[in-house]
Formats: sequence, structure tokens, C-alpha cells
Amino acid sequence: MNTDVQFTNSTVGAINYVWDFGDGTGNSTTINTEHTFPDTESAGYVVTLYAYSPIGCVDSVTQVITIKQEIIFYIPNTFTPDGDEFNQTFQPVFTAGFDASDFELQIRNRWGEIIFESHDVNGGWDGTYKGKLVQLGTYVWYLEFKDELTDARYLHTGHITLLK
Repeated sequence: MNTDVQFTNSTVGAINYVWDFGDGTGNSTTINTEHTFPDTESAGYVVTLYAYSPIGCVDSVTQVITIKQEIIFYIPNTFTPDGDEFNQTFQPVFTAGFDASDFELQIRNRWGEIIFESHDVNGGWDGTYKGKLVQLGTYVWYLEFKDELTDARYLHTGHITLLK
């Protein structure tokens, strides 16, 4: 993720400048500056520019800079709930950018009947319906989730093949 931000100072009459980036990494005293914010998680940083006049007067301007992680996820297209230790459940794998508390996964059969539903990002489908393993074949998944910062909603659909 690129978290480099270019700052342009439009101050008039100042001779000294201090940029505080609000992330605890230090300051800059250049007129215009570039700063790289941490990319470990989505966050907002309060950036303040202090401008000093030749006679010692100070003025400041503040702006919140929001660093937003991209939504990154992977959805497998096949799984094998056959009792061995591999690929026993079907579930999306998220790495960043989504709100885990607003998540829904549905699995439907060829007639559109919901045979699995979960609101837990860590709860995958084990290939069963009403306690019995379903037939091998292709099923449709619906995934709906929310962006962790903007509350935008996303709906994705696709197919999963169950093999035994």
C-alpha cells in the first residue's frame, strides 16, 4: 500500500515551518514536504503545519489525513470435505479493509435454496445441510460485507465446487 503523501505549503510571509504529521515519527521543517505514514492499519492522522513570521508570530493549519487499507480477500473455488486434514471447509480469506462485524456468507443449491449462512468471518461451510454431507457438485456463494472506514457495502457472488 502506498502511504506517501505530498504536502504543499501555501503560507504567505512566514520564514520558518514545522510540520507535525500526527503519527509519532517526527517533524519536518521544510517549506513543502513528503511523508510516509505507517501502513499497518487504516487510521486517521492529524497533520498540523506551524508557520512562523519574521517577528515571531505563529499560525497553524490542521488537516486530518486518512490512510485506508485496500480490501483484500481471496475466495477458493473448490473444497474437499472428505475427512482428511486439508480443505475441509469453504470460507473467504480476508487480510484487510473490511468490517468483520458486518459480514454475511450464504451458500445456495441449484434451486436457489439457502443451505448455509454465516455472519462469522471465521465460520466456514463444512459441506453439510441439515447435518448431512451434500452431493458433490457446484454451489453458488453470496458474500456481503462492509468497508471498515466508509460503511460502503459490497456484494460478491461466485461458484464453489464441492469434491469428495
